[in-house]
Amino acid sequence: MFGRKKEPFYYPGVEIPLNSFDRYRCLDAVTISALQKARGRIRFLIVIFAFCFAVILGKLFFLTIVNYEERDFKPSVLRMDFEMERKNILDRNGVLLATGVPTVDLSVNPKKVKKPEEVAKRIAAVLPDVSYQDVYDKLTSNGSFKYIKRNLTPIEQYEINKLGYYFLTFTKGEKRIYPQGNLFAHVIGTVNIDNVGTSGLEKQLNERLMNEDVQLSLDLTVQQIVHSYLSAGIQKYQAIGGGALVMDVRTGEVLAMVSLPDYNPNILSTMTPENSFNKTTLGVYEFGSVFKLFNTAMALENGDIEPWDSFDASEPYKIGRKNIEDYRGQNRVLSVPEILMHSSNIGSVHIALKSGEQKQKEFLKRFGFFEQLPIELPERGSPLYIKGKWPDITVANVAFGYSISITPLHLAAAISSLVNGGLYHKPLFMKAEKRPEIEYRVLSERTSEIMRSLMWAVINWEIAEGKPLRDYAIGGKTGSANLLDEKGKYVRGALRTTVVAAFPMNDPQYVVVAFLENPKGIKETWNFNTAGWNTKPIVLDMIIQMASYLGVPAQNEMELPGYVKRAIETSLTYKKQRN
Repeated sequence: MFGRKKEPFYYPGVEIPLNSFDRYRCLDAVTISALQKARGRIRFLIVIFAFCFAVILGKLFFLTIVNYEERDFKPSVLRMDFEMERKNILDRNGVLLATGVPTVDLSVNPKKVKKPEEVAKRIAAVLPDVSYQDVYDKLTSNGSFKYIKRNLTPIEQYEINKLGYYFLTFTKGEKRIYPQGNLFAHVIGTVNIDNVGTSGLEKQLNERLMNEDVQLSLDLTVQQIVHSYLSAGIQKYQAIGGGALVMDVRTGEVLAMVSLPDYNPNILSTMTPENSFNKTTLGVYEFGSVFKLFNTAMALENGDIEPWDSFDASEPYKIGRKNIEDYRGQNRVLSVPEILMHSSNIGSVHIALKSGEQKQKEFLKRFGFFEQLPIELPERGSPLYIKGKWPDITVANVAFGYSISITPLHLAAAISSLVNGGLYHKPLFMKAEKRPEIEYRVLSERTSEIMRSLMWAVINWEIAEGKPLRDYAIGGKTGSANLLDEKGKYVRGALRTTVVAAFPMNDPQYVVVAFLENPKGIKETWNFNTAGWNTKPIVLDMIIQMASYLGVPAQNEMELPGYVKRAIETSLTYKKQRN
């Protein structure tokens, strides 16, 4: 028996080799057959899985290696998940001024909260800007839904998640942010917690911003220049505020608009009634002597005077019981250019009364001085003026910038018309794809040409015998108007100092309007606080900084008519005699 060769062992229909007999000796034939079938199926599945894996590897290889240059890094799923409902606001060069970022809102179902004291305490510890009492009140309120906090940060969401409360819910949110901070606060405006516009362009263009991006006429670089110099000027001259505008005289596009003090629209808690007030489009003010430009243009346009005419300014002009005098007057006969160069109230009144009430009203009406401007901002000031008949004293006051109040934007648009050939363009805050159609002509090209030479003389006459002032052939006018107190009375020594300027005067492209509220006299200005001492240097510095950026060629020469040259020579002669 021992050493005997083993013979194959047969089950019906199944042959098992001797070396496998021990493995299957305890199994019946049916079980063994099933195992063999299972083994075959496993081999089949392995082949299938290997094939699928090879296909996947091939696809990945194609996408990552073969098709590398054509890969799309913006999958449609991500675009859908992160597309903001409210669209972007851009400057004229495409720089982002307002956009949205995805956030989450935290809400609770008060009916499911079992221990509100404990839950409120733990939530308040995670969200330091939310008080315990506020959270507790919401957890114990009626209803099945209450917001605890909107626009959580990722860290806050993570910490709330760690608390593990099933009755707290995160929902998709969107937060409006302003990358430039307070730089465009008053023109762009703000939105509320539900992303609905509440001021500025955010409010006026609320519907449009739900559908498309909006590109403004404003320029980030020009805005930065204006904001920087105006802020520094307010601090230097201890003013309580101010504003400034830059406008393209060829299109009406506003390139910069600053109102100070301002606020950070990213932090709505910084807003106050004072710093959220837009002085440039909502505030209406008396602008003083800058109105002498319109007074002169009116009389020239109507043919009531010629630019070489002269008027006696040696004595105060008396109307009723009021004597109209000059500030640091020349006390002599002044030509029309000299009336502007020396900012003579007396000479301006002579001119105004020669034209009269009706002509004065009609001329000012052309510039929209009696109505709100049709602009894209909801903050629009309504001019203040005397309704009905204007007596001579009102005509006289308007001649040098009193008894009528307009917005700085009214002023900028009107000055643009004086220098651009006499064409009025509506102020635009949206980028103009092409030059807008002329709305209407407010004065002749001849009058505009005369006004350009007169405005150049106003800024440059005192140094005309030497080097012309700076570059870019700057022209303009200053104005200093007394401020009113709460009772409507003028405050002695408290001024609104304004400067209007255009450049280059031989081919005007841009207008700048800037003003300071109640600047103080300082040692550097010999304690004088009128516009020529404070606002004028601010504007000139602004222009020098922005002109090269705007592509304006440096050119300080301007061909002047004979009557302007004679006026400058006469004034320089009298100046030398006084000195």
